[in-house]
Amino acid sequence: MSWALFKANMRANRFIWFLIVAIYSFYSIMLIGMFDPDSVDALKEMLNMFPPELINAMGMNVGTTLLTFLSGTLYSLLLYLFPMIVSIITNHRIMAAHVDKGSMSYLLSTSNSRKRIAVTQAVYSLVSITAIFCWITVLTLVVSSIMFPGLMDINNFIWLNLYALLMYYAINGICFFASCLANESKYSLGLGAGVPVAFVLLQMLGDSGETLSWISNMSLYSLFDPVRLFAGDSYAYVGMAVFAGLAALLYAAGIIIFDRKDLPI
Repeated sequence: MSWALFKANMRANRFIWFLIVAIYSFYSIMLIGMFDPDSVDALKEMLNMFPPELINAMGMNVGTTLLTFLSGTLYSLLLYLFPMIVSIITNHRIMAAHVDKGSMSYLLSTSNSRKRIAVTQAVYSLVSITAIFCWITVLTLVVSSIMFPGLMDINNFIWLNLYALLMYYAINGICFFASCLANESKYSLGLGAGVPVAFVLLQMLGDSGETLSWISNMSLYSLFDPVRLFAGDSYAYVGMAVFAGLAALLYAAGIIIFDRKDLPI
């Protein structure tokens, strides 16, 4: 683990991290403010004015409690977009971009081995996405306690965020693996961005109608189901285990590949 490299990553990626966190925080506060336990039915009627295929594709599922309301709004399409941007950009920058620009040779000329560099970058990749979900969890709990004291199911909300975090460990793993595998930016971004975006499109397409529901089974996001989590269904816990296992496999494979592959001079 190289702390100098870790801190350099923080400086290089702080703008995109703070920008996405600020936008995500804004939507979190805004959606909490939109919740009104006395007018949930009115909100559902308003959503019914839109084509059901569109609402389903966006994953909108407005519940009657503050927890289910947020899980059906903040943890639907917004969850697939904002953290994914950080995952794609950050993981590309910390590995493939260095190789493509030639700056990796300077890193390797120091006392740091390939494995140490790869492990440092993997740790930073995990910490950057973990920090986002920790912040959103704390912010949402604080704001909801101020605006709607006692209405938030804190235990289930924390489980929801752990569920989402493990899902993004897997998405991060895909991006990190692509960045370790590729020597050029176009290949790193093509694979690291293409696969997660394809999963989102498959999920949206599968959710848009019953006849296409089988398509969503090809998406990694299909393993994320807050409704089943709140119901205590084992499906959600199996999903968590798959996310964690896939993330561990992809990060380990990425480190091994980077340690052994030929780098362009």
